[in-house]
Order: sequence, then C-alpha cells, then structure tokens
Amino acid sequence: MTHRNYAISGEHTKIFIYDDRMEIVSPGDLPGIVTINNIKEKRYARNPIISRTLTELGVVKELNEGVSRIYREMSEFFLEDPIYIEEKGVSLKLILKNNIVMRSKRKNELLLKNTKINSVWNNLNAMEQKVLQIIFDKGDVKPSQICEIINRDKRTVQRVLKSLVDNNLIEWFGTSIKDPKKVYRIKNN
Repeated sequence: MTHRNYAISGEHTKIFIYDDRMEIVSPGDLPGIVTINNIKEKRYARNPIISRTLTELGVVKELNEGVSRIYREMSEFFLEDPIYIEEKGVSLKLILKNNIVMRSKRKNELLLKNTKINSVWNNLNAMEQKVLQIIFDKGDVKPSQICEIINRDKRTVQRVLKSLVDNNLIEWFGTSIKDPKKVYRIKNN
C-alpha cells in the first residue's frame, strides 16, 4: 500500500504464500535513488502522505523502518535475507523464505528466556507446552482461538489454561472468569 506505484493502473499488490516462502509483488520498480544494492541504507518515500498517515495511525511503528525490520526479524529467526527482484518499470518482488524448523526452534528459545517458564518446561505436558507457545506467539489469545488452533474442545482447553494459570505461567484479562472476551497472556517474570 505504501510503496506501490499508483501511476500504474489495472494492477494490484499481490501476496503469494507457499509452504517455504512468501512473495509480495508490488506494481512499479524501486523509487528514486533506491536500488536493490543499497535498499538497506537508502530511503525514499514514493508516497510520503500515505507513509506519514500510516505512522500516525499506528499501523507502522515509524517512518523508514520497514526494510531494516525485515532484515532484523529474518535474522532473529535464523532465516535467509530477503530477496528483491526488480522488473524495471513493471514490478518489485520481495521473497521471504521460511524455514519452519529453525523458526520454531528460535521461537522456543525466546519463550524459554522467561525464567519461570524455563524452570518448569520439562514438567509440562505436550498440550501445556503447545498452548504456552501459542500464547507467546500471538500475545493476547481467547480460549476459542486456542481451541481452533490445536483442534481440541473447549473443556480440554479450559483445563490446560487453568493448569497454566495455577502454575503462575499465564494470566487472564477480562471482566470475569466467564467473560467471553477474556484473553490470556504470558505472565511476566
């Protein structure tokens, strides 16, 4: 939305998701002085009003942080650097390769930095570990979302959540324990 070339009509930004990668194709080539070789250092806002508006609305964290953030987060999860392919005057393709094994391993390492979770991790059953990973990955999570992700009934999920709350690993937020909008999150150390 922010970076596409709106002078090219009849074309849209496209996102393709495959098992091993995600591809984003944006109409138009790189703007201004930005090239594939200097994309990490050079900044140029093709659509500065859209950029500023998205920043002010909180949709993006700050101006000019996207490329750096992509490289940083890919590296943090031991994934390959992004690949940019430019078809001059036509489109820019961004390929983000996925390595589910390394990404899962890195997520687990980040979760276990929580010393309270780390100290009891090996004593938790597989379902408790899975629910903790989901809550860590997604942030605030409703029980219904967990049911859907792990394909278990509400009673099973409630039992697992109660165990994790009792072990002081997660906490819930809502108006009451029966609040349908109640969410769970990892408890801070």
